[in-house]
Amino acid sequence: QALEDVVVIAYGVRKKGTIAGSVSTVKAEKIESTPTAAFDQALQGQVPGLTVLSNSGEPSEATVMTIRGTNSINSGTEPLFVLDGVVISSSDFNMINPADIENLSVLKDAASTSIYGARAANGVVVITTKRGRMNDHPIINYRMQLGFSQIAHGNWDLMNTAERIQYEKEIGLTDGKNYNLLSKTDVNWLDAVFNDSAMLQSYELSVSGANDRTNYYVSGGYYSQEGIAPGSAFDRYSIRANVEQRAAKWLKIGTNTMLNYQDIELAQSGEYTVVTPISAARFMLPYWNPYRPDGSLASIEDGSWKGDGQNPLEWIENNPVSYKKYKVLSSLFAEATPIEGLTIRSQFSIDFSHATGFGQSMPEYLPNLEQGTASRNTSDALTLQVSNTINYRFDVNDKHSFNFMVGQDGTNYHYESFGVTTRGQNNNKLTNIGTGTYASSWEDTPADDYGLLSFFGRGEYNYDNRYFAEFAIRADASSRFGASNRWGVFGSVGFMWNLRNERFMQNAADWLTNAQINISTGTAGNSSI
Repeated sequence: QALEDVVVIAYGVRKKGTIAGSVSTVKAEKIESTPTAAFDQALQGQVPGLTVLSNSGEPSEATVMTIRGTNSINSGTEPLFVLDGVVISSSDFNMINPADIENLSVLKDAASTSIYGARAANGVVVITTKRGRMNDHPIINYRMQLGFSQIAHGNWDLMNTAERIQYEKEIGLTDGKNYNLLSKTDVNWLDAVFNDSAMLQSYELSVSGANDRTNYYVSGGYYSQEGIAPGSAFDRYSIRANVEQRAAKWLKIGTNTMLNYQDIELAQSGEYTVVTPISAARFMLPYWNPYRPDGSLASIEDGSWKGDGQNPLEWIENNPVSYKKYKVLSSLFAEATPIEGLTIRSQFSIDFSHATGFGQSMPEYLPNLEQGTASRNTSDALTLQVSNTINYRFDVNDKHSFNFMVGQDGTNYHYESFGVTTRGQNNNKLTNIGTGTYASSWEDTPADDYGLLSFFGRGEYNYDNRYFAEFAIRADASSRFGASNRWGVFGSVGFMWNLRNERFMQNAADWLTNAQINISTGTAGNSSI
C-alpha cells in the first residue's frame, strides 16, 4: 500500500496528493499487460495529454511521444527521458525490458519540469526500474508470452480488380489495356505485403529480495518479434542487476546496471521509398500479380512482373538491411544520511552504445546489372553523467513540513561513426564489402562532442496536508551554444489546495478519491538544436 501511495518525481518521490505540479503515473501492471518490444508502445491511451504515435511497422522502431502537443517547429519536440536518474534517448526504448519497469511518471507542466531546465520544454518522463522487496526468502518469477501481431485493416479499403477496371473505364484510362487478361488477377496488396500472423515471443526470469542490509533485483530476458512487413524482425537479449547494500547505518551504496544485445532486420530502408511495404500496399494495382504461377517472385527481368517500375516484394528481398547493437548502461551511487532528515546522494553513470549496420543490394537483381552493392557502418556513443544532491526535510509543530534540495549535474557526450560502401559484387551469396571491386563511397563522420553543466534547487512547504507551495530554480550551461548564450536560468512556482483533506469534505472521503486546485507557472528550455 505504501508503494501505491508514492509518486516518482524529479530527483525524488512524493506522496499522492502532495504535489503542486501536474504528474501522471503508470504502474508496472499496465506496462506488463501489453506484450510489446518496448514500454512506449504500451503507453498508448494510458496518460492524459501524452500522445504516442508509431511511424513505422518495424518492431525495433521507437514511437514518437509528445506531451500536451508540439512546442517547437525547428528544434526537438520529444520529452526528456530519465531512467533511474540517468538521462536516456528515445532510441534506447527497445533496449529496456518492459518487465523491469516498476513505474513511470509523466511530468507535464512547468512546476514539475523546470527543475530539469534547458531540456524540459517538452515535458519529462521519469522511469523507475524494479527493486527487491522485504521477504524471508528470494522471490523467483518466470514469465513466458506468445502471441501474434497483424496490421489493423479497419481504415484500409482498397479497390479490387473489378472496381479498378470500372473506375478506369469511367475516367478513360483504357488505352493499351487487355481487361480480359487483367480481370483474371485480383490481388489484395495488404495480404501480399503484410504478414497477418507475425509471431512474437518473450521469456523473462527474475530473482529479487531484500533484508535489513541488502536489496537486489536481477533479471534476464529474451524477446523476439517478426515484423508485419516482410524482411523485418527484432531479437533482444537483456540482463539487469539492481543492487543496494547498506554499508553502515548512515550509508547506502548500490548499482543499477543493464546489458543489452539486439539483432535487427529492417524492411523499410533504401533509396526506393515508393516500394517500401506500406507504400506498396497503398499504390500497387490489384491486377498486378507479385508472383509467378509457380509461386516465385515476379520480375521485370523475364517480363513476369506486369506493373509499373519494380516488384516491391522483389526489391525488398534483394535489398536487405540489418543491424547489431550493443548497450551498457550502468550507474553507481552512494547515499548518506548523517543526521535525521538530511540525505546526501552522489551518482555516476556510464552509457555506452555500439552499433554495426549491414546493407546489401544483390547483383542478380536485374536493375543492378550484375553489379552488387554492400555497405557497412559502425557507430559508437559514450555518455558520462554525474549527479550530486543534498536534501533536507524537517517538520515544525506536526503541521508545517519543509523540504529543501540543492544539486549539481554534469554530462559529457561523445559520438563517432564510420561507413563504407563497395560495388562490383557478382554473387548473391558473396555480397559483402570485401568482395567488391571498388569502393563507391566512404564516410568518416567528425566526432560529435558536447557537455552540459547544471546547478539547481527546490523548496517545498506543506501545511497540514491541505496547502502546498513549491518553487524550483535551475541554471544550465550547454556547449552547443555560443559563449554569450551558453547559460540559461529557469524557474517555477506552484501552489496546490487539497480540498479532500478539508473538514467540510470529510463526508465525501469514502467516495471522493481526489480533489485539488493547482496553480503554477514557470519556464523550461529546449537545448535540442
